[in-house]
Amino acid sequence: MILTDGIHLVSDIPGEEGEQELHAFARKLQFRRAWFQRHPVHPHYDLTTARAVRRAREAGAQATSSREIAKMFLRRKKT
Repeated sequence: MILTDGIHLVSDIPGEEGEQELHAFARKLQFRRAWFQRHPVHPHYDLTTARAVRRAREAGAQATSSREIAKMFLRRKKT
């Protein structure tokens, strides 16, 4: 599942599979690959405009909080 806190776009699937899901979702919306941040703990796309956030939500990204995204990545890091 793709999630957004209104700033970042992430996948809830860990590892390479999640990154592939994230890139496929971004391609579908024609988001720039330059928006992708290959962070070792939390790879994500930066959503820099309200329009990008709206388009992501309309395409199925689930709204969540920054706190919930951080908790998800912290749980992954522990495993």
